[in-house]
Amino acid sequence: MSFRESVSCAAGVMRLGIDAGIALIAIAVAVPVAFAIGEGSAMRRTVRGGHYPTGPVTDDLGTILTHR
Repeated sequence: MSFRESVSCAAGVMRLGIDAGIALIAIAVAVPVAFAIGEGSAMRRTVRGGHYPTGPVTDDLGTILTHR
């Protein structure tokens, strides 16, 4: 393997590492932002007297859930 090929392979590996790091940072930022948006919209529905299902609601295991 020549010197050029070694440098080219090293640059490719570095680029992949940088891309992976950027992807991890994007996920680390996107998850809390999405959580905050979801919580904000839930609070907004609560404050505005949001529409909740009437009557008992069951989850996948058959447990009856109540809304307060």
